[in-house]
Amino acid sequence: MKMLNRYRPFVELTVALGLMLAACAQPSAPAQPTATEAPAPSVPAEAKTLVVGLPKADTRTLDPHRQYEIAPPQIMRATYETLVTLPDKGATIDRVEPLLAESYTVSDDALVYTFKLRSDVKFASGNPLTAEDVVFSFKRMGALQDNPAWLYNDHVASIEAPDASTVKITLKEPNAAFLSMLVSPNFAVVDSKVVKEQGGTDADDAKDTDKATDWLDNNSAGTGPYVLKEWKRGEQVVIERNPNYWRGAVAFDRIIFREIPDDAARQQALERGDIDIAVGLDVDAIKRLEGNPDLQIIFGNTLDMTYLALTMNAELSQPLADKRVRQAIKLAVDYDGIINGLLGGMALHLPTIIPLGLLGTDPALAPKRDVAQAKALLKEAGYENGFELTMVYPGDRKMSNVILADTLVAKLQEDLAEVGITLKVEPRDASTWRADYRAGKLTATIADWTPDFLDPHGWAPAFAVEGASAAKRVYYVNKEAEALALDAAKITDSAKRAEMYRKLQEIMLDDAAFIGLIQPKVQIVASAKLKDVIYNPVYFLDYYFMSQ
Repeated sequence: MKMLNRYRPFVELTVALGLMLAACAQPSAPAQPTATEAPAPSVPAEAKTLVVGLPKADTRTLDPHRQYEIAPPQIMRATYETLVTLPDKGATIDRVEPLLAESYTVSDDALVYTFKLRSDVKFASGNPLTAEDVVFSFKRMGALQDNPAWLYNDHVASIEAPDASTVKITLKEPNAAFLSMLVSPNFAVVDSKVVKEQGGTDADDAKDTDKATDWLDNNSAGTGPYVLKEWKRGEQVVIERNPNYWRGAVAFDRIIFREIPDDAARQQALERGDIDIAVGLDVDAIKRLEGNPDLQIIFGNTLDMTYLALTMNAELSQPLADKRVRQAIKLAVDYDGIINGLLGGMALHLPTIIPLGLLGTDPALAPKRDVAQAKALLKEAGYENGFELTMVYPGDRKMSNVILADTLVAKLQEDLAEVGITLKVEPRDASTWRADYRAGKLTATIADWTPDFLDPHGWAPAFAVEGASAAKRVYYVNKEAEALALDAAKITDSAKRAEMYRKLQEIMLDDAAFIGLIQPKVQIVASAKLKDVIYNPVYFLDYYFMSQ
């Protein structure tokens, strides 16, 4: 008999999220530390090791203030903590609760957030948590000017520690998403004393002078239930129990995150008992394992997305600089064939760059395939006889952990060929591809995006604001879209915010520089002996609660 652990689809939480976001920006009474009072898992009588089998990981660094890829957040969640968190073991996303903070208040103008820290928290080193550690951590993330720096630099005007247990954050402008943002693993609080000893700094020139990343790639400076012991790139990450953890001991002495790129090998390792959890198995593997009484299958909708990116830069592609050509490509894609044919229905059709389930999203916005209209647009743009387009993509990895990039690209080749577009493909290793895409060198590509926090503001500015992290990669410019993306976060009325985000999506659908492809459903297979294997769209799995 198969065991299913199902959670509410996140597409049903739009209303709840809207209420949460409005509440986040309103003056708040001190919140109750519900999440921190959850009972700690019992300590096993003998040492236990949990082994997690992952597909090929994209981990670039394990420095919490630099990491910004798909694989690291679950490791960050196990080794570092944030001021606030998601409640109910992270299974729901409709409110925020204190974690390292004991309570928080928000000023009447929604600009000043004041956090009172818990007094019983220690870092892995044994050093006590202080407000100065929080100030150092947030300022360091911004000063490093790495990928997640915008989370701090774009929003925080100042941060200070009035005393050892109080943190005061003043925003540049009201931001309804700010508390949700603080759940991001990038806002991890590090042991400032230890990080400084390893060459870390929060000075303005940290981009050039900070030397702590190499040490943080192999060691921990957090308050989490585990500490990092080893990272062998392309092979495995090992974390071990933190003896100084403030919420009590965890169930496992050691967790090994082992990269097993081949799906069949990962499935076999799970069936043999070599690993306890398998992540990212394909649809066929999931079906084969459903009847295994020794396993449990965890399903849920993610807030991840895989999208098609098309440059607007005429110097890179004259055809793609014409909006009608991009619109034609949008209409040429066989979305149903991708989701149902290739993925067996284990994904949602992502309408735009904001995942379903967040404020202002609507499945009805999703474009439908129309080959005749695509051909008509190409004819109107002067490409009746088609043209050749080059796509560079990460050929050695899965997109959103559910579909091989090679498989998805082959499908896109077939789809575009039906309207006369010859898609030439160039697979590259993930690191080279990522660097070129971020530098705006690619004409067309497929890419994925995972949530930093659970608010549309985590996507809208990045994709709609000229020069922002995603927009600059395709030279996207639309001042109306930019204004909507920025202004929607400044108001606290959730209904008005929803209207603004819907209008933004309509504009970006028309521009068709970013074409949503899939929003995958998570597929985690675990030993039936494991308890509380709980999926979360921000940090994937929370290993503090897991036990056996």
